[in-house]
Amino acid sequence: MRPPSLKHRLGMVDQKISQPLELEKGQKKAVESAFKEFFVEMDKLMDFSVQPPARPEKAKVDALAKIRDEQVKKSIPESKFAKYLELELSTRPKDPCEGRPELRG
Repeated sequence: MRPPSLKHRLGMVDQKISQPLELEKGQKKAVESAFKEFFVEMDKLMDFSVQPPARPEKAKVDALAKIRDEQVKKSIPESKFAKYLELELSTRPKDPCEGRPELRG
């Protein structure tokens, strides 16, 4: 199972992050660019040959997220960054194993 399209995921970022933060056009573009790069690199880490797809190593995901967040931090006012971090959590996929112990490894 593949993740939603890049266009869909970037639309979600706009809806769940850029709009609530009331970012200006240039700031929105910078946030979108940071997330686009993050999503492309995450897709490269995912193993879609197995079902459900194998999760990438946490350290690699954390490293990509750190790069993304640093790019965002440079692009938005410092006063909005804490709110960004809070909103970013809402963009994360839900755990597919939640409530289904048989799917846990």
